[in-house]
Amino acid sequence: MTISSRRHGVQQNCGVGGSRVISVIVASCSISVLAGIAGCRNAPEVAQSEVEAQKLVESIEPAPPAEPMEAFDLPIAGTSVTLKMQPIAAQEGVEAFYISTTEATWDLYDAFIFNLDTDAGESTPDSDGVTRPSKPYVLADRGYGHAGYALLSASPAAVKQFLEWLSIKTGRSIRIPTESEMQFLLAGSGIDDADARLEYGWFEENSDYSTQAVGSKPVDENGLHDIWGNVSEYAVARDGTYVAMGGSFIDAVEGVGLDYRKPFTTDWNADDPQIPKSPWWLASNDWVGVRLVCDP
Repeated sequence: MTISSRRHGVQQNCGVGGSRVISVIVASCSISVLAGIAGCRNAPEVAQSEVEAQKLVESIEPAPPAEPMEAFDLPIAGTSVTLKMQPIAAQEGVEAFYISTTEATWDLYDAFIFNLDTDAGESTPDSDGVTRPSKPYVLADRGYGHAGYALLSASPAAVKQFLEWLSIKTGRSIRIPTESEMQFLLAGSGIDDADARLEYGWFEENSDYSTQAVGSKPVDENGLHDIWGNVSEYAVARDGTYVAMGGSFIDAVEGVGLDYRKPFTTDWNADDPQIPKSPWWLASNDWVGVRLVCDP
């Protein structure tokens, strides 16, 4: 049977046997229409007035509010490193995520490339099974500093293996920021001009042409150190390739802004004398590093 109400241009149908039933019928339907609906098997409760309709809407329990995100420590078993993860609230176009307050350091990367977690008895078959980069044939930190200093010169291939290893070690999906997330972090840092960037980051003008220990500058409005300067940081572009953002210790501060974006190129390894060239280390790039992200 078909029952219609067109007073407001809406047709309600109840098929034979009640196979299709409209859950709430607006009060503008006539009493005869409501009586007809009562003849359909399994017909739901009908709101006969706008007040009752509103009560039905209000009776639907809303979803519980999301748990507030809080900063947390993420220890890496078999290493001396505990990552401090800072929550970043969702904004238009960017989902909520956690990000490390500092750039990833040699302390953590050494544990990865030299199997230090295995030596400490804190590895698993899965973490041991991750392909690790070959050991560098030159001084990887370029003499800038090691313990407490930012990892640099790792290729995208090496970073992907590093992220896989960390994901297995922590039980969380560890990644690097997307380009959109990195833009959001830079724009929301509260560091809006060259003078502020020199106060909060390391650039050509104040770095003595060297990276500096992570966390040695104040945190920005997102609770992060060195989002501007020190080492540029990898981000994943829309097409899946890596770009470096945020500027570095070799950049003049006036040339670094929100539009600073350097796509990965094999030229970053042009000076590698090996044949074939290393897929893991960038002989011609001493200024790009990594910051770690995980999702809630």
